Amino acid sequence: MQQPITFIGMDLGTFKTSVASANGRREVIPSAVGWPKDHVARGMLGRDVIFGEEVWKQRLALNVCRPFQKGALKYIDQSDAGISEEELEKCREAAQLLVKHAVDRTSPEEGAIYGVIGAPSRATIMNKQVIMEAAKETFDAVMVVAEPFTIAYGMNRLTNTVVIDIGAGTIDICPMYGTYPKDEDQITLPLGGDAIDEEFHRQVEDAYPNVQLSLNMAREIKEKFGFVHDMEEQALVTLPVAGKPTQIDVADQLKAACNSIVPSIVEAMCELISKFDPEFQQALLSNVLLGGGGSQLKGLDRLIEDALQSYGNVNVTKVYDSVFAGATGALKMAMGMPVDYWQQLAGDKPQADASSDEHDEEYRAAA
Repeated sequence: MQQPITFIGMDLGTFKTSVASANGRREVIPSAVGWPKDHVARGMLGRDVIFGEEVWKQRLALNVCRPFQKGALKYIDQSDAGISEEELEKCREAAQLLVKHAVDRTSPEEGAIYGVIGAPSRATIMNKQVIMEAAKETFDAVMVVAEPFTIAYGMNRLTNTVVIDIGAGTIDICPMYGTYPKDEDQITLPLGGDAIDEEFHRQVEDAYPNVQLSLNMAREIKEKFGFVHDMEEQALVTLPVAGKPTQIDVADQLKAACNSIVPSIVEAMCELISKFDPEFQQALLSNVLLGGGGSQLKGLDRLIEDALQSYGNVNVTKVYDSVFAGATGALKMAMGMPVDYWQQLAGDKPQADASSDEHDEEYRAAA
């Protein structure tokens, strides 16, 4: 009797990982792993490894690793990641633990687990292999594809569409024209939500030297108030000044930080459109889709439209669900793949590499 199969779609994000299962379960967790700093912390926490929101709540007692921070493993070559081999090894271990925990949260039934995982558009073969290595202990067969493609696939926007996927670590810009896009047609920018947080943190420190603000606090403020439009906005927050809670309006600093990613997005869009077939350029511009957590910045869709108006009629819309659009699209892709394709990948385990030319061709044919 053939063992049952559970299909999984995963958006392995720099800051958050979302996962969707064919059994109907969907989960989102921080892309971070924590280990107790000493035996006192271990006794207090009662576990050797900590996941989820508890990582942030207990971070003073933990050694925390965000395995995909600054593009490590997922996008930037390891030699350029700026971290030691020992730290990279810890990132690899954390990535493997994170993948397993995310899948376990969906309560898969006993049997085979087949899945699709999103990666940055221009992730190298080595980067994709690292992600597959992280997944091999959890999945019986896995395929790594471009994150913007999973969003477009899930929303049936596979033709005459440009997807701008704004994550914490990267911004991926990918044209959809009815088939799996070529690497040279896609653009990955090494900036995103993390870069906004750091810029906002710097701006507040410059404007209010006595204010105490952590990067985590900066991120929470951005997620609550983030905007780029020119309408009058307030971002009143209470921050400690020498330990004393003080109300401050950080709207100017927040707007400047959120706007810092826009010129790079517009420049990349201009580059992408100029290289595309002129007969289809207008069709792509009239169907631009914003995805990822950064897509929720208020006014970003209209700002991009205004910046590109000299190119013609530009229409930018946001995804229906910035948290799960990538994961549900990956799940839809996994469930739509022919069974013999998955069986071939499972038979190749653990050496299966979805980024190989052979598998790329099979995937494109299947898609």
